[in-house]
Amino acid sequence: MARAWEVPGLAGDARFREAAGRVILTRWTEMMSYREGTLLGEDIEELHAMRVSSRRLRAAMDAFEGAFPSKSFRPYLRQVKEITDVLGEARDLDVAIERLTGLLSDMRDDERPGIEGLVARYRHDRAAEGPRIAALFDRIDASGFDEGLAAYVAGHTGVRLAKLRPRPPEA
Repeated sequence: MARAWEVPGLAGDARFREAAGRVILTRWTEMMSYREGTLLGEDIEELHAMRVSSRRLRAAMDAFEGAFPSKSFRPYLRQVKEITDVLGEARDLDVAIERLTGLLSDMRDDERPGIEGLVARYRHDRAAEGPRIAALFDRIDASGFDEGLAAYVAGHTGVRLAKLRPRPPEA
């Protein structure tokens, strides 16, 4: 599993709002660092890492919700929840395909067709998830969500982090 990024500038004596800004923006940047690999769809671990990162972001937003005006914060939280849900549906299919495929070698010949049929159905369903994920991120781009979230967090916490940065090397 992808390790969580360190939160730059986070200190034990940070104000709640400052900590909120730093954590949320770092988690957003961390999650988005897996975007290209997820959209490419060549390595299921990219999607897995993005989903785990989205869950970290969602948890951070839930934890720090009190640092922001509730009514204006909710749309940002809803969007992150949608991202997590969409990624989760694709990830669940990846896991099912991987596990069922792993079982095939130990099965009797008369047992294989049912599992092979199920794997084929899951692969078909999974193929439909790629365009769904791409459409979600196209909508996010078109709405300016990235810049909007950064400006919203900065406006309420004073924290600004650098634009998307390359993913740090895996440890």
